[in-house]
Amino acid sequence: MTALSTPRVPTPSTIGLHRRLARICDAAGHIRTMAIDHPENYLRLFDADLDAVSFEEVVESKLDMLRVLSRHATSVLVDPVWSFGQSVAAGVVPGDVGVISGIEDLYYRPDSAVGFDTGLHLKEGWGPRVLATLGADAAKLVVFHREDQPAEVVEQQHAVVADAAAQCRALQMPLVVEPLWFPTGDEDTADPAVQRVRRSSVLASARSFREAGADIMKVEFPVLDLDDLDAAHEACAALDEAVSGPWVLLSAGVTYEGFRTQLDVAADHGCSGFMAGRAIWGDAVGRMDATARAAGADLAARRLDELAEVLEGRGAPAFTPVDPAEVAALVGPDWYRGAVTA
Repeated sequence: MTALSTPRVPTPSTIGLHRRLARICDAAGHIRTMAIDHPENYLRLFDADLDAVSFEEVVESKLDMLRVLSRHATSVLVDPVWSFGQSVAAGVVPGDVGVISGIEDLYYRPDSAVGFDTGLHLKEGWGPRVLATLGADAAKLVVFHREDQPAEVVEQQHAVVADAAAQCRALQMPLVVEPLWFPTGDEDTADPAVQRVRRSSVLASARSFREAGADIMKVEFPVLDLDDLDAAHEACAALDEAVSGPWVLLSAGVTYEGFRTQLDVAADHGCSGFMAGRAIWGDAVGRMDATARAAGADLAARRLDELAEVLEGRGAPAFTPVDPAEVAALVGPDWYRGAVTA
């Protein structure tokens, strides 16, 4: 892999996988996912005292965002507690918009550098088979990862990802893996030395979790300083080299303007799209009146449309369809007999 990222090409044994990929992509093969699967950090936008935030108001807020923003995205990333089942029951996500959900269990820890326990845990009763039964199009797995963690931690993380990938592969469901770097001790992300550690870890995790079985890597932008665009382009080229397959950007708490710049750079280096949340809809969530919430949702919709324009004619598709003139030779008359194994 030396240029733009290598997309997946359908084969007789991956028809289900590529059908699901098609549902989370646009016609050009770009993934434009509106992520609203945030757990307790979403509740904190309403009140610092999480006990003062009701289940009902969070559901109402997430459904309001999904009702408006899903029509400006190719797919939505929803959580099992406040938005997956509720959005289906309420009919707020159109049938031609893909649905993705995370299979990780995030344990909220406000004293942590990232707000959550950094151990890798899977949510009980909410795995790939359940998602497939409920009609989801992809599973997502967050991994708080540093390449300099103890070897046994790194080994456990890759083993869990490999097992999740095997479960997804058996169901022909794409697995999205999202490694998140985090500071430890007194590390300051403004320190150039810490930034170099982070960059190295972001690239290493993109490679290793892809090799562990991820179909799509959901990655942080590899550098924090956008003033040096040459360094940003160099890092994204190295990221594409490391992944050698479909990868998308997450927004990781940056401003919308910062995320748009990141995507603009990444689109030059094989990025297949984005799965982003607060940078897009942050102005529309919290305790505000209906007028303010509607205005925030309209702004978020315009942002999604603008990000689609940034990607237009650029980046790399998450998959490439077979040429119709060649497909009969590839997918023959008996393909269906071995398409799915018991």
